[in-house]
Amino acid sequence: MSGGQVEVELRLPGWVHSPFARRHGLTVAALLLLLAGLAVKGWLLSRSYFAEDDIVFVGRALAEPLGWDHLFRVHIGHLMPGALALVRALTAISAYDWGLVSIVIMALYAGAALALYRLLRLICGARPLILVPFTLFLFTPANFQAGTWFAAALNILPLQIAMIMAIRSQLLLIRTGRAGHALAGIAWTCAGLLFFEKAVLIPPVLLLFTVLLLAGEHGVVGAVRRHWALWSVYLVVGGAYLTGYLLASGRSGGQGFALPEFYTAMEYIGNFLGGTVPTLLVGGPLSWGAETTAGPLVAHRAVEVIVAWLVLAAVVAGTCRRRPEAAGAWALAVGYLLVADALLIMFSRSGSVQHAFESRYIADATPVLAVCLALALMPWRKIGPPGQDSPGNGAVSPFVLPAACAYVALTLVSAAGFAQGLPGERNRAYFDAARADLARLGPQTGVYPSLIPDRMLFPWQAVEDRLTSRALSPLAEGALGERIRYPGAAHHAVTFDDRGHLVPAAVFGAQVAAWDGGCLPLSDHIAVADLPAGYEGNIFRIDYRVPRDTRATVLRDGRRTEVPLRAGQDRVYLPAGAASGPVRISVQDDGVCLRAVVLGMAVPEEVVSGGAG
Repeated sequence: MSGGQVEVELRLPGWVHSPFARRHGLTVAALLLLLAGLAVKGWLLSRSYFAEDDIVFVGRALAEPLGWDHLFRVHIGHLMPGALALVRALTAISAYDWGLVSIVIMALYAGAALALYRLLRLICGARPLILVPFTLFLFTPANFQAGTWFAAALNILPLQIAMIMAIRSQLLLIRTGRAGHALAGIAWTCAGLLFFEKAVLIPPVLLLFTVLLLAGEHGVVGAVRRHWALWSVYLVVGGAYLTGYLLASGRSGGQGFALPEFYTAMEYIGNFLGGTVPTLLVGGPLSWGAETTAGPLVAHRAVEVIVAWLVLAAVVAGTCRRRPEAAGAWALAVGYLLVADALLIMFSRSGSVQHAFESRYIADATPVLAVCLALALMPWRKIGPPGQDSPGNGAVSPFVLPAACAYVALTLVSAAGFAQGLPGERNRAYFDAARADLARLGPQTGVYPSLIPDRMLFPWQAVEDRLTSRALSPLAEGALGERIRYPGAAHHAVTFDDRGHLVPAAVFGAQVAAWDGGCLPLSDHIAVADLPAGYEGNIFRIDYRVPRDTRATVLRDGRRTEVPLRAGQDRVYLPAGAASGPVRISVQDDGVCLRAVVLGMAVPEEVVSGGAG
């Protein structure tokens, strides 16, 4: 048998050539991709739960009145009144409801994806190749943490929508010259600023985007001067916002910018741009690194990083060889990653090297990267009514489909590894235990605050935000919620342990006690407990003996509290409050014996030796 050329004829189904498929096939394909992306995001959300800043925001939503001070507080460098207003709304509907939060995150994610699809069609027409950058955005691991951590989603997803819509408005302005599109771009920028201060970078992106599209025809200066009035307005908006940001940051003690040491900065840049960014952009990592309170860090394995750089170099070189105009698009993408994600985060987080391994810090760049990839692959449509798509050139390189399939497969493997490091199971168990125990709580038992475990809320947060009195009070309604937020005097005390269960509480701290089990001396029915100077705590325990029910008055730093002393009990608990100085206890009856006064923190009794503080 002699060798020869073999021809294979593939017959496509008839519906492929139908008018509906020719007209709507691209949209149907995009919607199927979106559904697949939503399925992945939904699965990841099912493995996640409230963590870190989520707990802080929900606790503040009920503890603080709605007003300027609440909405415009700068939280760890973030000014986000729109995000905090959304938290309050969701908390009012159903506090700590992960199902409700998941629906909101999925809706924002779908909104960003649909907006990007419309933008890609507007830029490049109805070309099948626009599904490549669309797929990049839908499945990139850079968006995993932004879609599973509520606090990150509050910032990043609205910013993505605002960025995409502002670019769309700018493109329509370039094509039509209508002032309404300029106003729409300004409005979208302002909307983004309500959720994330990084939206201040939208105008520079629009400026560079305009130069990228028009420089070949009008030159760089001509492209900038074409919309000089709009850039002036954006400059005013940005200046006004930055002024307000600095004022709000100074008022609330927000985290400022700091210049890290040279070697720290180089290590940060090397890890972030050298490892994290390329690994995420090609669909990795295949396995993730150390776990944090809100998900795992990116693992830098030498083989993955080398392969990632080779893939990125091949894509850039191939697109620039095919279309020299692609170099400008890649320059815009690299510039955004360098300025907005590498340098800005390094300065705002003081060069902490751990942040170089966090995937969420390039999530805001994914819409920009998708648009730049589209412009690198395809020419942009300079003319045509905004509502009418030209089919464009349907030719697609034979390497595109296998490469896209390989990319999606890698991201699915990466998603499986990322899910293993999510805090959903342990955090959900904690909140479920707290909710169940509060439902069974007796009316005479005092619930005194302990600290949320470090695995859920890192110690750098303010102490008042880490206390269970604020963080867990949204789990209860009405009078019970008030008892948790503002505990009163009680003869039985419980607190939350590390598993979220209510357990008997002990007071761990400083004490003044009588010798040999006797009584503290009284002078005119007043005992003075001179606790160590400067010692702070959030709970008092008074040990006593009384022949019959009576009352005592606790006075400290001008604050007076009435406390019942019952004959059948030997101790009473009451909140300490923010006060200082000696504790004065005034009693009414001569038969009262005050044995000890303890000031400290409520801790589970089982962790204190002997079961008492």
